[in-house]
This record gives sequence, structure tokens and C-alpha cells, in this order.
Amino acid sequence: MTIAAETRSLIEAALDGDPALATLAVVGASPATLVGRIAPGIPASTIGGSAYYLQPPFGRETLVELVVRVQRLRWQRSAPLTPLALPPVEADLLALHQKHKRATVGFECLPGWTDLLDAVFTWLDEIASDRNWALDQIKEKYGTLRFYWHGDLPELGDAIISAAEHLSGHVCEVCGAPGSQQSWNGWWNTHCPDHKRRRSS
Repeated sequence: MTIAAETRSLIEAALDGDPALATLAVVGASPATLVGRIAPGIPASTIGGSAYYLQPPFGRETLVELVVRVQRLRWQRSAPLTPLALPPVEADLLALHQKHKRATVGFECLPGWTDLLDAVFTWLDEIASDRNWALDQIKEKYGTLRFYWHGDLPELGDAIISAAEHLSGHVCEVCGAPGSQQSWNGWWNTHCPDHKRRRSS
């Protein structure tokens, strides 16, 4: 699968049910050239298997930009191999503490969300490096990421975090490949088809 095709499939899964998906365009053959565009605005209240009261707390263009940022990191990290051949490991997740000054809490999740967390920290630093805010906890809950924070973030910062929480329900928490949520013996998780098969066998 190409970077553009994988990126498109991830966006389509996360925004499934939003009529604006018809406007989605994803192009690029490498992390450096990857670009995604969609009609701006608030997605439908039910998207990607999640239902929001009134509407999601992020714009579809924020979600698309976040996916593109995640995919650039995912494919850069594994080059020249494909991301499936070189998924993130625990050491990659822990390295985020050195890379990002705001990564001051432990990561109570598996390494598949490393690139998602990296993209969030980078983007928040771009828009709010001078703001007074801090994380209280980052953890997995019901198969998706949860960010707990306090302080002063701009509206876009809050939207980025909300979009990341939603997107995590479509990214395998083990390897970072596109995935989906399911319940296993009462525990929710998000796995790609390969890790879903391994879990059930």
C-alpha cells in the first residue's frame, strides 16, 4: 500500500458518515510530498463509529491535517522499509520524553500510538509554545487515547487533542497501522486486522 492510499483509508475510516468525504483529496508519493485536503467545517455528529452530542469538537480539516502529520512521521520513521516492516516499539514511545518538553507524564498505552502522540506534541508546540499548559495524564481507555490536561491552550489546541482521541480509535495501538475498535472479553482495544487475528487465535 502507498502512503497516499493508507492515508486516504485512515481518513475515510475516521470520518465515515460525513458527507464532506466526497471532497477529500490525498496526494503524494513520500512523506515530504504527502498532502490532504477536505472541505473545512464540523463533521457530522456520527462519524467513524463515534457519536457526538450535537457535533464533534474539531473540524474535519483539523483531523485531516493530523492524519497527514501522523502518516509523515510513520513513513519517515520506517524508511527505507514500509511501516508494516518496522512498527514503533516501546523505546520509540519513551523517546518522546526527550523529544518534547511537554511530554512530562508517563504513556499508559502501547507503542502503536507513538506517531500520533509525536504529531500532537509537535503541532501543539507550534501553536502554543508560549502558553501555560501541562498534561496530567495520557492513557488508553476503552480502546482510545485520553489526554488529561490543564491550563491555557488555544481553541485549535483543544481541537487537536479531541481529534487525536477520535483518531486513536482507527490506529492500531500495537503497531500504528490503520485499525478499528472491538471488544475482547469485556476489554475494548483498537487493532489492525493482523493484530485482531493474533488476539483471537
